[in-house]
Amino acid sequence: MRRGAAWAVAGVLAAALLAPAAGASAETAPVVVRDVLTGTDPLGTINPVAGNSIQDYVQPDTQIEPSIAVNPANPLNAVTVYQEGRIAGGGDATNGFATTFDGGATWIHGELPGLTTYPGQGGAFERASDAVVAFGPGNLVYANSLVFDATTGGGLRSGIAVNVSKDGGRSWSQPVILQDDRLGGTNDKNWIVVDNSDAPGHHKGRVYVVWDRVAPVVYDYCDHDCDQLSNWLPDLQTIDPIVFPGQGIGAYPMVLNSGALGIVLDTATIGAPTGPDEPEPNGNSQHVFIAAPAAGQTPFPAPLAFLPPIEISPNNSNGVASQRASDGLPAAAVDPKSGAIYTVWDDGRFRTDGKNDAVFSVSTDEGATWSAAKPINPPPRNDKVNHYLVSIAVGEDGAVHVSYRQRDESAAAPLFTNQIDTYYTESRDGGKTWTAPLKVNSKPSQPWYGAFSRNGTFEGDYEQTASSGGSTYITRDQGAAASPGEPQALTPTTQNSSDPANSCSASACVALTEAGKGHQHQATWVALIREGVLPQTAPAAGPTVSSAEAVATFPSSRPCASRRRFTIRLHDPRGRERLVSAVVLVNGRRVAVRRGRRLRARIDLRGLPRGTITIRVIARTNRHRRLTSRRTYRTCVARRPKG
Repeated sequence: MRRGAAWAVAGVLAAALLAPAAGASAETAPVVVRDVLTGTDPLGTINPVAGNSIQDYVQPDTQIEPSIAVNPANPLNAVTVYQEGRIAGGGDATNGFATTFDGGATWIHGELPGLTTYPGQGGAFERASDAVVAFGPGNLVYANSLVFDATTGGGLRSGIAVNVSKDGGRSWSQPVILQDDRLGGTNDKNWIVVDNSDAPGHHKGRVYVVWDRVAPVVYDYCDHDCDQLSNWLPDLQTIDPIVFPGQGIGAYPMVLNSGALGIVLDTATIGAPTGPDEPEPNGNSQHVFIAAPAAGQTPFPAPLAFLPPIEISPNNSNGVASQRASDGLPAAAVDPKSGAIYTVWDDGRFRTDGKNDAVFSVSTDEGATWSAAKPINPPPRNDKVNHYLVSIAVGEDGAVHVSYRQRDESAAAPLFTNQIDTYYTESRDGGKTWTAPLKVNSKPSQPWYGAFSRNGTFEGDYEQTASSGGSTYITRDQGAAASPGEPQALTPTTQNSSDPANSCSASACVALTEAGKGHQHQATWVALIREGVLPQTAPAAGPTVSSAEAVATFPSSRPCASRRRFTIRLHDPRGRERLVSAVVLVNGRRVAVRRGRRLRARIDLRGLPRGTITIRVIARTNRHRRLTSRRTYRTCVARRPKG
């Protein structure tokens, strides 16, 4: 390990050094580095020979409901997974993936092998759905899918599958079907998480999968070689691995800082109330937290012991008109620095217009008590703008990263407007304040050209944000016309329409008709957010498209990320006085200063692209004098040859 640099803090030119440089405030703002189309759906379609011509139709060129994970050892390596070829009646043709090794500049993509019987896939189930992904240590990636039959055998068979990649998402194993039963297709809404810590109480590399069967909510886990079925728990017909015996949906697992497994889910069962600031249950479904405190210490294959549910908040979502969307399903993340647990969802309790805000609740005691819900997006609360599909990640520095979709619904239903945007905001004080919303998308989603399910456009019941090493990735699916003037794919319909394919259960919906077939185009996009990488006024990166080799490219210089980190130790060069306090700023952002024989600060530039980093120190002595100093560092500079 390199020894840290010793800094002499001098008082010369203090006024000049303390004056902010022009545009310095922009350096510390979150910035969209790029927003990239990761690939397209190559599967084509199959028109049903029997059944419903709309509900059983494989919608070509559609990707839906993406999840994303970033390699904890390499923030340039991220993987997103998603549905491909949506089927309105449920599920898809199969699930796909896209992988980057250069921070989202370029992507490779394809299909997760062996899931379905769709031509070219080689699987055993008719359909797939609910693709989610997680990274483990050693470049291991786990893609988790729901698989099921829709017509064969009366549609009774369903299962939970995991494909494993051992090279960061470049190639994938055949799936392990860890649950496979013919009990009525009740497996649903799966999620996956990996323990990446070797701290006390943890089991590094342990993979947890959680899903619901309407009732109960269940789990499975694996410690190693998870591409082998023998290393997972026996199926539900053999043992009874219960998280929660009641009804639940949207179970979202996390590994807590203690090594416990924590799960947030939506349920009709009210958990134990947690504090005086928590609103009373109002008859809607509830968000609850359930923990297995000793999960990381439980030896395989022993069952995990879960505590009773704790109430987080009622789910007061007003829903999302003319779309199938989140409807208040929660997402959650753990602060690796403080241990705080954050839960986010869309909720209408603060609105007077029947729409939703992005809201959050936080627990600082490993889920025992929760704060009252608070809005994330700024007011107004009566402008007919809907906020939904809220996702969250927390960085190693404790920064809370949130994204959400936003649509102006002030125009006439059900079409409203053909524009949906994605926004990002962050908090560095535990949710007390949030940065101004930053528009993520370089072009908006056009929902009239999206995938169709139930009451309208379907971009997903969830999407995801992931953060590591200062890089925050936001994934979502977006519709778009293939060319100007293309006929609209989804058109208005009404409840109880004479159209036998109509599934509208609201007063007004949008639906796919025979005339709209072939005009749907919806694909997975990923945006990269960083702090202080570019001036705040820099234009958003332009969209990119896939080449004939199915690799999306982004116009940039040679990919590069800093690997530099070091410690600075501060002292007064004249020796007559003692430094008693110091503030250290890296590109305007404060970093922690530790005490000891000398004041010192750890500087971490890893993952930053090519550029210049300014480190400023403002110190005070025991004689109340202020001393300042500044140095600049260049990242991604070629090493000088030795000799």
